[in-house]
Amino acid sequence: MNKFKLKNKLKTFNGKRYVFCLIRKKYYLLTKEELVRQKIIYYLIKNRGYKVQEIYVEFNSTFYNIKNRLDILVIKKNRPFLIVECKSPEVKISSKSFDQIMKYYLRFKSQYLVLTNGIKTIIFEFKNDGIEFLKQIPKNF
Repeated sequence: MNKFKLKNKLKTFNGKRYVFCLIRKKYYLLTKEELVRQKIIYYLIKNRGYKVQEIYVEFNSTFYNIKNRLDILVIKKNRPFLIVECKSPEVKISSKSFDQIMKYYLRFKSQYLVLTNGIKTIIFEFKNDGIEFLKQIPKNF
């Protein structure tokens, strides 16, 4: 990912830092996970060509009576296209992370899944003959 420029996207209130979300159009507490989420959003829009209106952040869903909240869901042509699960940089990408995003896949059947902690990013695509690991998030076409 390219450098994420926080200039003009940060503000401080009562001694706490907040970051502006391009999708939700408001400021959120600047946690380490939120920074990772905002970097991915910025990357999707600025470097991969995704449109703001295609991206949903902290998308609430219920599957088998279990409530979930996806970090990022991209919808294209009225279908789930890409799911991103963001973790704080201190959280290692593990089988637990993989299990979490696979539950989202079972619910939404998106073509692409992305797991990231801002340091390590795993991108995979579901195809008829299995899963293919990718080096970068696909461009919007």
